[in-house]
Amino acid sequence: MKKIGKKGFTLIELLAVIVILGILMMTAIPAVTRAIAKSRRNTFWQNMKSYAKSAATPFLDGEYNSSKGFGSCAYPGKGEYVVIRLLKNTNTANIELEQGDPFKSSFKANYYTSSDTDWANCQPTIIVANLGKNATETTAETSDNLQWFVAGVDKAGNGINSFVNINKLELGSVKTGIKTCSVPAVGDDKTISLDNVSVSYKDTCTSN
Repeated sequence: MKKIGKKGFTLIELLAVIVILGILMMTAIPAVTRAIAKSRRNTFWQNMKSYAKSAATPFLDGEYNSSKGFGSCAYPGKGEYVVIRLLKNTNTANIELEQGDPFKSSFKANYYTSSDTDWANCQPTIIVANLGKNATETTAETSDNLQWFVAGVDKAGNGINSFVNINKLELGSVKTGIKTCSVPAVGDDKTISLDNVSVSYKDTCTSN
């Protein structure tokens, strides 16, 4: 009876398989890396929006303290804003959150705080601004127009590097590889521009 011979892979065939696998890995790894980065960016802005919403009810209910001696944190008049910091310090959150880790971003990096001198402006911050103009202006919109803005960068250089209205947050709002903080300083009687409206400082809110 004739035996059927068994033939294994040749060295060249094995090398070809290895090369093909290498090419597939080189193609797949960057794609996976981009997908992970995109997912983290999406989570970042969604968390920041959630933080603002988490702060809304206690703020409107007068549950935050005022740093300016008003008792409860002041409601911003037309053309004014108040500041709510996400963190009191590296170990204490300033607001109760429905989701997300207040101490780490979606990129698993710590946020900046007020103790990080050169990056203090980039600590995660919520701005409540009343964009209705003063009634004394001849072309004024006299009704209240309360809008919420967020900004914040983590210590790995990822985040929202300017104040963005939470109704306009999107994937493109979150940047990576940030080298310089460009979030404007707020508080201490500083006037800033939000959605092309100039607003003046009213108060900073802190939790009990």
